[in-house]
Amino acid sequence: MAKLPRHTIDEIRERTDLVSLVERHVKLKQRGNSHVGLCPFHQEKTPSFHVVPRKDLYHCFGCGAAGDCFKFLMEIEGLSFIEAVRELASSAGVTLEERELTPQERRHLEQRASRFEALDKASRFWEAILHTRPEGSEARAYLRDRGIDQDTARTWRLGVAPQGWTTTIDRLQREGLSPQLLLDAGIARKSQRGDRIYDAFRERITIPITDERGRIIAFGARLLQGDGPKYINSAEGPTYQKSKILFGMHQARQPIQREGHALLVEGYFDVISLHQAGFPQAVATCGTSLTDDHLESLRRLTDDLIALFDSDEAGARAAERALPLCFSAGIEPWRLELPAAKDPDELIREEGPEAMKRALAARRPLLDWVIERRITANGGRAAGESLTEEIVELLALTEGVDIVGRAAARLKVHVPVLQARVDQARLRRQRSRGSSAPQTDPPDLDEAPPEPPPWKPTRDHVHLLWLLVHHQASVHALALRLGLASWPELEEAAPLVSALLQGTPVATLVDESPSDLQRRMLVQIAARQGLYTEVQAPRALVHIAHRMVEARLEHTIRSLSETIRDAVLRHEWQTQQAATRQQVALRNLRNQLTRAFRADEPEPWAKIAVEALQATSPAPTEPEYYDNS
Repeated sequence: MAKLPRHTIDEIRERTDLVSLVERHVKLKQRGNSHVGLCPFHQEKTPSFHVVPRKDLYHCFGCGAAGDCFKFLMEIEGLSFIEAVRELASSAGVTLEERELTPQERRHLEQRASRFEALDKASRFWEAILHTRPEGSEARAYLRDRGIDQDTARTWRLGVAPQGWTTTIDRLQREGLSPQLLLDAGIARKSQRGDRIYDAFRERITIPITDERGRIIAFGARLLQGDGPKYINSAEGPTYQKSKILFGMHQARQPIQREGHALLVEGYFDVISLHQAGFPQAVATCGTSLTDDHLESLRRLTDDLIALFDSDEAGARAAERALPLCFSAGIEPWRLELPAAKDPDELIREEGPEAMKRALAARRPLLDWVIERRITANGGRAAGESLTEEIVELLALTEGVDIVGRAAARLKVHVPVLQARVDQARLRRQRSRGSSAPQTDPPDLDEAPPEPPPWKPTRDHVHLLWLLVHHQASVHALALRLGLASWPELEEAAPLVSALLQGTPVATLVDESPSDLQRRMLVQIAARQGLYTEVQAPRALVHIAHRMVEARLEHTIRSLSETIRDAVLRHEWQTQQAATRQQVALRNLRNQLTRAFRADEPEPWAKIAVEALQATSPAPTEPEYYDNS
């Protein structure tokens, strides 16, 4: 099977703005040569995720996630490598030389592309009915009554699913889409007897639900007339899980980062109306409760979530359920209450966007609201062991001292007392998590001999590679003169040194490295900043190389001493004399090398170092192991 040419992969990588790609999912702040944010691959409250655009790499110092643009897209959006390459090649303007796909790859790509195509064609059909056909008049009137203008309807690709049991599927089958594909895409459903299919949506306004790249993956649909539930959604499938998708997230991503908060509302039209009125940071769940996955996608973009819950008992319970979820995700939740319990779009239509701005300004911390609700349920008494314990368990999910202070004021207890109980609760949670960790059985020593210990890069290995990654122009000539790539002291780092000296991009080395250790080390090196300045780089290389040359000289001199001793015991005088002469010469070289090094004379030092390398045999050194923790 033919492979994609390496030069094509490198070109796509070079043309891809890794920072912009990552910022579709993570809020980043520039810090030196890196851009830093919360890791999208594990939950954290202190940013440890670094994007290094100069090296086309990302790395999380918390969980170890690392890679290039292809790896990021594969991990964050669940794509295969070839899908990630195609996606990035398209946006980078690179034409791919098609390779032969495996049957499995071809089948997967065709199914995925066909499903998106079917959903897009259905949406286009329904959009045309809304905007151009008589059957869309009732829906157009409904949208006008709700204050949704035509531009907004087109932007959100609203449509109308027409009357008839098979009107939509008949149209799409005429366009070449198979019944099975329509079933897979959720556009059609099977009858109870299973002998026919019919339209999943009829006489409803259709609202496309998109993924994070703006591709339609499902539909919500609002009933226009007749009996039935007011709203229905597409059935879940490979590309659509309600617990992971937030409606409007594709459009709200950048506004959430810009505004510093997300606005969570209840319905599709609430989101659409808020975006039209100038609140594009609004999103909604797709007919399900708020989940950890929803909050995880928001956490990458903001620390604050302003949530609009219904004012009835069901809404109050939903707010209370959301509080520990938000705290666990590292998000500060706020409660938004609208005047007269109106919906957001109703408030905006009747009182204008300014009313919504006033409501946002009056938002309250959800924790404060929950505490007051609990106090009210407790007959207005703030003190109470059971109530305090409930709040303590909630606070144990947070790390904010100010939050503990607010809670103490409402509960009418001293801050240090409440803080101590919260600290104890946090400790209990940590111990509980530790005790629940899976236990592994000890290895069976009779099964097989242990494998040799893995290579451990030394401090010098890491610093040398760092210099070649970050300041190659300053050290390249000296490294070539010394022949560093062939030094056995570098062990498994030698091929990396050779590749870097040949100009191989770091991202390419990470991609092609057969060793997980090498990949992690290279990414950490690329992400690490400020180890040496450009001016310091040549001298730093001399220091590293000097230690290695000196160690080789010392080892050879010690070996010659043993040779001389053995020769004397055996009366091998010629061997003894030859070894003595060689030892004297090496000691002279060592002294010359030391003087040149102390005099800070790189050229004389390099000349003597090359001579010393030629005069010695390779020898292992006692390494100072590098602790990359």
